[in-house]
Amino acid sequence: MEHHLSSVKNSSRLLKEFLDGPKELGVTELSRRLQLSKGAVHKLLATLESDGFISQNPSTKQYSLGFTLLELGTKVLRDHNLVDFAKPYLQQLAEKTKELACLCVVDGKDAIYVDKIDSQHPIRFNVDAFRRFPLYATSASRVLLAFRPEAFIDSVLADGIRTYTPHSMQAPDEIKERLTVIRSRGYEISTNLRNVGVTGMAAPIRDATGEIVASVSLIGPSDRVVPQQDAFLQQVLLTTRNISFGLGYR
Repeated sequence: MEHHLSSVKNSSRLLKEFLDGPKELGVTELSRRLQLSKGAVHKLLATLESDGFISQNPSTKQYSLGFTLLELGTKVLRDHNLVDFAKPYLQQLAEKTKELACLCVVDGKDAIYVDKIDSQHPIRFNVDAFRRFPLYATSASRVLLAFRPEAFIDSVLADGIRTYTPHSMQAPDEIKERLTVIRSRGYEISTNLRNVGVTGMAAPIRDATGEIVASVSLIGPSDRVVPQQDAFLQQVLLTTRNISFGLGYR
């Protein structure tokens, strides 16, 4: 940490506050969240605003994320070969099941949906692409977490466990037991853990070295998905096998 520039680190912390926060934040609220003085926060905002990373609303005087971040995010996606390669397989999965299909990757201690194909049904479940969430939170992320080293799993769970519904797992041992089951069968199916009335299923993608680099998940209202659970699961497993094969996994 001694090699990190404090100003850059604080700028990074400031930008990340918008990930799970409201659309706009003011100097006072950011000062409280970051535990920095208002003067320091104002300087950070002014610097970030000058390069388009932050934008100020002239009416409210509040700040929001700027379009430079959108440009950078688009560049990441454009250069992310896995996203491009997996897209036709993801589209085929969504077309066959008519439910939401997602591609998920690990970034640090978080998971991110880097691509998705929405359901064709008028009543459907939706997710925010490019949004961070804990690695223990969804079927797609738990599939990724399950095959990580034990020390990494412990470090993720040591950061605290956030619950989303009355059915969410709350204890590290409970989550670790579930991860053991995922490793043994090679996929995950869950209902009501992240959203009540929603069922998700996921399986991992491996590259030529055998390393798990992403997961594919299928998500939809439980009353539609559960009756077709076995058939949908086979489609998810077929999708991840085909993507893995295309990446050189044998």
